[in-house]
Amino acid sequence: MPFLQEAKAAADLSVDDLLEVHHTSYEMAAHRFTNLATRHLDIPVHFLRSDEDGVIWKAYENDGVAFPADGRGAIEGQRLCRRWGTRQAFDSAEKFSLHHQYTDTPAGMFFCSTYVESGRAPLHAVTVGTAFANARWFRGRITRHRAESRCPDGRCCQRPSAQLEARWQGRAWPSAQAHSHVLAVLPAGAFPGVDLPDVYEFLDRHTRD
Repeated sequence: MPFLQEAKAAADLSVDDLLEVHHTSYEMAAHRFTNLATRHLDIPVHFLRSDEDGVIWKAYENDGVAFPADGRGAIEGQRLCRRWGTRQAFDSAEKFSLHHQYTDTPAGMFFCSTYVESGRAPLHAVTVGTAFANARWFRGRITRHRAESRCPDGRCCQRPSAQLEARWQGRAWPSAQAHSHVLAVLPAGAFPGVDLPDVYEFLDRHTRD
């Protein structure tokens, strides 16, 4: 704790430092940081691990961030908003470097740091974040990455653009691959478990006019 308390006093908190000091995986360091920050640093935080499709494998929060959930309140197996830092990290030019981002959501603005684990197949990302008011304690807070998420409003990212929908609706019939780690109901939609905007954008990129 003296190590983390000194980092907080210097406004330089980072999961990366725990990783180097204790020689553990980023996920384990993130778990430990979440517990210590909550109890000893008085910083509410959130943690999540997701794959490249944005599907949640693990998640926890005590800072008020709103994870997607099914009708029973379960969050594992749900898909994150495409605007969130966890998903934006996969599209970053420096995918395997720490991705810092502010995201304005209906629950408030949040700061997060995301690390994509290069040694895992399929690729997974581990994110630790906090409310905007506490971002001042973290390294990476001076970032230009900013986004706005209005999920679960379908107009945010769950529906393709009007132009793509007009071109591809009724001409594509995608099928979701089952995620064996979660025995849960697939997210609702015309094609359950499918990110339709991704499908239509893929078709548009690979089709000649």
